[in-house]
Amino acid sequence: MSSTKIISIFAPNIINPYIQGIIQIVSDMKKVFLLTATVLTLLMASSCKSQKTLSEAAIVADPADEVTDVTPIQYAKPVQATASEAVVQQPVQQQVQTPVTPAPVVVKDRTEKVYVVDNGDSGKLKGFNVIVGSFGSKTNAENQKNKMINRGYRAFLVKNESGMYRVVAASFDTREAATSIRDDIRSKYATETGTCAEAWLLIPQR
Repeated sequence: MSSTKIISIFAPNIINPYIQGIIQIVSDMKKVFLLTATVLTLLMASSCKSQKTLSEAAIVADPADEVTDVTPIQYAKPVQATASEAVVQQPVQQQVQTPVTPAPVVVKDRTEKVYVVDNGDSGKLKGFNVIVGSFGSKTNAENQKNKMINRGYRAFLVKNESGMYRVVAASFDTREAATSIRDDIRSKYATETGTCAEAWLLIPQR
């Protein structure tokens, strides 16, 4: 039984309008409280349902959300060098030049008037003489003569009318014998350019 009914039964004549107003306000507040509680309950229920729906949606994946458009990785192809670049990239090989031995200058046989420098060698001069050096200096001619003597030749010096000293390595009566020794000396001492490598025959003028 509400408080309003109780007061109305026992003291209907003593309740003034002020108290009745207060009671009415309390009654209205109870209604508002009940209404507020109902609304909150409904909101909480709706919120729980929304959270459950979101949780299920997170667990169950939508097939439409699957990534199907995957772009494959493009790897750059190796760049091949062109023919000209390949030539440039190759290491430069050092060219080894083989030393070329100059061909000996072949001196033709010569006929000239000469005389023996040393009197002791006067009997050595014959018709065909193998010359292995010509010098304007007697000292240089002597050095070449001694070198040939050390090599086993019967060398000696002659001098022509122009003052040139000729180093005779060997002297023979026949051209054949002189030519054989001349060629042998050219072969043995091919590196001695200007002397033995260019040996030639001198025929004394009578």
